[in-house]
Amino acid sequence: MSVERHPGSLSALADDQLATAAVSLVVGELEWAPDVAPATLDRIARDAVAYPEQFDRRRVPTVPRVQPRHEEPSTRRTVARLAVFGLILVVIIGLVAFAATASAEAADLEGLQVELVESAGGFEQPLLVTHAGDGSGTRYVVEQGGSIWAVDREGVRSESRFLDLRDAVSVSFEQGLLGLAFHPAFGDNGRFFVNYTRAGDGATVVSEFTVAGGVVDRDSERQLLVIDQPFANHNGGHVTFDAAGMLLIGTGDGGNGGDPLGSGQDPASLLGKLLRIDVDGDPPYGIPADNGFAGSADHRPEIHALGLRNPWRFSVDPVGGHIYIGDVGQGSFEEISVAPEGRGGQSFGWNAVEGPVCFTDGCDLEAHTPPAISYGRDEGCSVVGGHVYRGTEQPALAGVYVFGDFCSETIWGAKADDLVAGQAAAVPIGTIDGTLVSFGVDESGELYAVDQGGRILHVVTEAP
Repeated sequence: MSVERHPGSLSALADDQLATAAVSLVVGELEWAPDVAPATLDRIARDAVAYPEQFDRRRVPTVPRVQPRHEEPSTRRTVARLAVFGLILVVIIGLVAFAATASAEAADLEGLQVELVESAGGFEQPLLVTHAGDGSGTRYVVEQGGSIWAVDREGVRSESRFLDLRDAVSVSFEQGLLGLAFHPAFGDNGRFFVNYTRAGDGATVVSEFTVAGGVVDRDSERQLLVIDQPFANHNGGHVTFDAAGMLLIGTGDGGNGGDPLGSGQDPASLLGKLLRIDVDGDPPYGIPADNGFAGSADHRPEIHALGLRNPWRFSVDPVGGHIYIGDVGQGSFEEISVAPEGRGGQSFGWNAVEGPVCFTDGCDLEAHTPPAISYGRDEGCSVVGGHVYRGTEQPALAGVYVFGDFCSETIWGAKADDLVAGQAAAVPIGTIDGTLVSFGVDESGELYAVDQGGRILHVVTEAP
């Protein structure tokens, strides 16, 4: 499966292919010097083998030759040859060992298959399912058109809407009511937050509402952020709380194609970013002291990480606080990026980089955090970020990050520990008979897939 051929997942390659690639690159592409970092060689070799059609020779560093000070010419040649041979062996051994490890990791997931069992239905273009963490067991389903419904443990939908924003929301293919997150103390304070595109101008609005007496007070809306959108697509829209109780907000690059405004790398723009705010701070919100670019005069203080194209769905692992981001690609690669322990301050690359390769000429790959998983258009065209399974009813899924693709309807699994380490093998574990737009979890950590055709589907390893 070609998903497993991205850099960091070479189990599909034979050892002799790895050796040939390493030798070819070292001897043919580099002016060799002993102080070239092995990690650089490893990355170049893996990129070239995994994506030969994408490999740009201009990315290979030219390293000045090291001039020895005392040896005779013949001695210098001998030493240089021995150094090259020894380091080639190191690279080959490292790559072969890495491939064997990746293969073993993938093998642990081989045979794992999930089924999708309808848990609730009858919705109109649902985009998200989540919970309030208040002990009620209630799930909440977000419809793109502007409605939120409560669903009980048995899958029965409430008779009336939990929240009705249909008159306030602009709806198109990528616009609508896109995100919902409940305050960590929702059971005590009744506060929750939504992300929608505003009727009239399509601007992104992040608002707070309050529940009083079991009913949402529509007049309680407090707008925290309003972000102008230059185009109708790439709105991001997801919101969730991190392990520290800060609200994370995903924003797309503003749309069109190729990020024509350069928003992803613009530190003065809130577009193309992962934002992080303190909703308990002084109104409208506070800035966490440990935000990714804290203290930088160049960056908007809300920015926690930059370089995102359209982070449609992301999640926070309750174990470790890691953030897993599904970022929809431009034309070549889809990707899953990770912020270990929720740390910020990184660029995930866009629009300098798409997936593992340069998108703009002359980009510096080392200046950006590469995706932990990337896959090409032969596997899908719009990644749907998922969750790490931390429930108890599906032990075979324990510690597995489950994600999918809107176009191919494929569902993959990857080990969460490998994602955090920066390189993971993705294994297909199922498909959806429908339109996959999201994953969500309930209070007990059970995992659900959202079919935009109207259903909430329980992800199980065995049908009941």
